[in-house]
Amino acid sequence: MKKIIFLISLLFVFSLFAQEAQNEENNSEAPAEETAEAAQDQDETAPAKAVDDKITVSKEELAKLVREAVAEEMAKKEAEKKETEAKKEPEVAENAGTTAEKPAEESKEEEVKEEPSKTSDSNGLIQTSYTKSSIAFIMGDDNLRDNSQYSPKWDIGSRYEYEDFADRVYGYSNNVKSSTKLSLFHEEKGFIPYLTARMSLSFAMYNSVDAMSDKLITSLKEDRSFLEIDFRHPTKHRFNITLYPYNADNIAIGSIRGLRWGGNASVWPQSDSSPVPGFQVLYGYSDFSIYFGFKAHAQSKTDKLSTEIVPKETVYGFFGGLTYNNKDLGLKASLQGAFIDKGDNVNISDMMLQDPKDDTIKSYGIDAYIEYNNGSRFGDPLGINSYADGTWVRPDYTSNISWRIRGEYLFQNERLQNADYLASPKGEAKPITDDYFAHGAAVDLGFRWKGLRTMFLYSFRDLSFMTFDAPGVNPWTTIPSEAQQTPEHMFTVSADYFVWNFWFGASFGYKIPATYTVRDENGRKNTMVIRERLSTDAVSTAFDRTREMLPTGRDALDIFFVKADIKYQFSDSFTAMLEYSFTRDHNRQRMVAQEDGTYKSESDVIEVMDVHGLMFLVEGRF
Repeated sequence: MKKIIFLISLLFVFSLFAQEAQNEENNSEAPAEETAEAAQDQDETAPAKAVDDKITVSKEELAKLVREAVAEEMAKKEAEKKETEAKKEPEVAENAGTTAEKPAEESKEEEVKEEPSKTSDSNGLIQTSYTKSSIAFIMGDDNLRDNSQYSPKWDIGSRYEYEDFADRVYGYSNNVKSSTKLSLFHEEKGFIPYLTARMSLSFAMYNSVDAMSDKLITSLKEDRSFLEIDFRHPTKHRFNITLYPYNADNIAIGSIRGLRWGGNASVWPQSDSSPVPGFQVLYGYSDFSIYFGFKAHAQSKTDKLSTEIVPKETVYGFFGGLTYNNKDLGLKASLQGAFIDKGDNVNISDMMLQDPKDDTIKSYGIDAYIEYNNGSRFGDPLGINSYADGTWVRPDYTSNISWRIRGEYLFQNERLQNADYLASPKGEAKPITDDYFAHGAAVDLGFRWKGLRTMFLYSFRDLSFMTFDAPGVNPWTTIPSEAQQTPEHMFTVSADYFVWNFWFGASFGYKIPATYTVRDENGRKNTMVIRERLSTDAVSTAFDRTREMLPTGRDALDIFFVKADIKYQFSDSFTAMLEYSFTRDHNRQRMVAQEDGTYKSESDVIEVMDVHGLMFLVEGRF
């Protein structure tokens, strides 16, 4: 470009000298307009005239020379540009993350700068994800009719929530509070060709109120920070390793949230605040991949009482899987497995065992999953949500029609103390440990026509599955042979409509809850309702709504709910949502505080059995 400007300037100065020489020869006093007309009448092919040893060049000849110089320089620049694009072509194809090659004309037109992916859009099961920084403002009342300790009046921020069972299976929960997540994410190309390095330092901010001073206390908790090296070769080979220094919750098996297992520290019965570091390695070729995951947890070897110092042990979890993920076909299938050593069963004394290792709780699970999505991406159900990773997959309305079907089955087993062992008559004792089998499955159907979506979900989870991580209804033991148990069956139907960045949605759910029933010495039955999967907490508290002891002699009743949602998305990062819900659960009791510090249950309180809730959410992510 500098050469072109210099050439044009030189010719311009040269033309001025030539014109001056011609004017002196003609010695004419004609105005400038006449001189210009005379110049236009000159023949373009006429040779330049020499006057007083000076060369004159016509206007047309000057323009021709300039055009030729510019054309030559532009041709040279275009050749250099094509050569550079040819060298970068493999890298551009790799960054596109697709097996299909773009036409040459399309590649030339696309000159948009690639943004960092912020997620590993994987061949397969590796689910490393960048968590956006976010802040959520929540205001509402979980139960408009009850103003007890369970549900204060309409307020802002933290509260005790009534569990919305259907949302929990979908992967959502009414257990939402005003929250903040902070992430520092960076992605860059490595010094090795086709290699990308990613890192994320993530925190979640928690607010609490000091009971004595009523002061707000803010604390930060690590929230799955990771380091990742991703190598993607143009030949479709891929190698990925992800390291979690503190929290490896992302390493788990299962896809549908209500069935996913092994993600958090609660899978270890002696779980405390210790970190759970781990790593995950994946090798992929085209649409196929295989991965291996590992994480460790240091925990107390026996039950810890108050400030008692007890021995520590390190236990491990191993994960792995095969997957096929073809985005062009919309087909994904996977087979995953996990083995988790939970450590010693603290209820069993080693003196009772011939082999001290017989009381080690070794658990494993096998998961099979298949999904087919026809048309553009179907997306997640509508609802106020608090995903652990803070994401909501927005539907893609590109195609007029889209439909999806998903199915999953998860089998689990671990060895616990045999509940019948100590109760057996002398000489008829069964083995001190026994297998604890668990089953869970779900089928999810969805259909979309333009902006209208309809969804149906059925899930099955037996009692062992619901209590697998506790472990057991009575912790550390199997289910007694005389106990009666029923599995959980749940059905939900929902629909939503999208127009002008609004979503209008409605849902209906029906649930037959899982139950555990034993009889007392008088033959009267005592039934416990299990609403949601139990964690390692051994006892039910006044605010733990995942399990409910019914009055003696009473059977569990089915549960249903309806819900209506309105959501508006102001931008890609700013959302507002209003939700009304009604839940009928006549298994629920109200716990009333007594003077001695204990709680007494009150049955048949309509305000806590028929629950009307109203929630308003504003969330921003950046």
